[in-house]
Amino acid sequence: MRRVLSSRRMVEPANDRRTHTRRVGERRRAQSGQLRPTYAAIDHQALANNLRAIAKHVGSNTRVLAVVKANGYGHGAVEVARTFVDAGAWGLAVSLVEEGVELREAGVHTPILVLGGLPPGAEDVVVHRGLTPVVWTREHLKLLSAAVFRAGAPRLPIHIMIDTGMSRVGVLPTKVAELADWLGRHEARGVHLEGVMTHFACADEVDDSVSPGQLQLFNDVLDTLAARGFQPQLRHACNSAGTVRLPGAHFDMVRPGLMLYGTAARRELLLPGIHPAMGVHSRVLSVREVPAGTKVSYGHRTTLTRPSRIGVVPVGYADGYPRRMSTQAHVLVRGHRCKVLGNITMDMTMIDLTDLPGAREGERVTLMGSQGRQRLEAIDLANWAGVIPYEILCGISKRVPRRH
Repeated sequence: MRRVLSSRRMVEPANDRRTHTRRVGERRRAQSGQLRPTYAAIDHQALANNLRAIAKHVGSNTRVLAVVKANGYGHGAVEVARTFVDAGAWGLAVSLVEEGVELREAGVHTPILVLGGLPPGAEDVVVHRGLTPVVWTREHLKLLSAAVFRAGAPRLPIHIMIDTGMSRVGVLPTKVAELADWLGRHEARGVHLEGVMTHFACADEVDDSVSPGQLQLFNDVLDTLAARGFQPQLRHACNSAGTVRLPGAHFDMVRPGLMLYGTAARRELLLPGIHPAMGVHSRVLSVREVPAGTKVSYGHRTTLTRPSRIGVVPVGYADGYPRRMSTQAHVLVRGHRCKVLGNITMDMTMIDLTDLPGAREGERVTLMGSQGRQRLEAIDLANWAGVIPYEILCGISKRVPRRH
């Protein structure tokens, strides 16, 4: 077919335009994950309700800092950040400077606390993006002060981390006076102390004898700072477990993470009104009828003791469905629990459909979430895998599309 030329552009034949439109559509569906049946559904109403339940628990005098690090615990940092802010969060917390930049570039303007410290070279980005760094050394203060001076920016709010027993990051209580005295000198005029914080090491343990001592050390540090004229506006210590278990440590702000997403290290640590926000679903790829004695998957860990119907689900450990759950986990099909057979592979998992004779290819499979009256939670998957629920949520890989 001959192309018709105009003075402005070349007009494509209709067939070429249709082909181009089809290819664009295919590419968009592939990029959005619409071609594979596996996806993670994110319930933003649950996210908002969870934040409000926490805010109600701590009361109107205590702010809520929503932790959205690690891609919003696997839920999608930008999307959940907007939901938490709309639901009343005072601000957001990330671990990395890069995570804070991502939120700023998405148009999130609320305070963003960077929990993971200040890598050398990141100070100008922190100042330029208006992030709030957590610091604990003189070097941090020097770098930030110089960056504020170079930018001609207003004084930068900082939060000082106190190591009261986590032994991870932070200034030791015995060194706080020295750091505070240095902070008051002219070298640190580019920053101002907005907050002081610590982190509980054992708040989610069944027998927690550590947190009371940490809380006492933190109160002693606050007294040390007050004696030197520092009255930080924001004092905060509580993660999700501390928010539930330690009302005397709520101070001016709490930092819930896992609980915002509807789960906890243990079910006893969930507040009323908290509900899971993520469900992971797929569909049966194929169904195989096999005789008794058939061995299943790598390593032949499972030998079937009866004639069986094996369903193949296109989800594996590359999607964040842990291999350590092999032979332990269950999924939901038609509202019934079906056992995982054999080793979970990189891309596929085999399940037992023998007791659901009507189940066919294309059946909806819930790996985490609800079907009918049955529910599988991150805590269940964590127990099967021998890990903590944090690892389950954060481990759902990027090749599983999120549907918000």
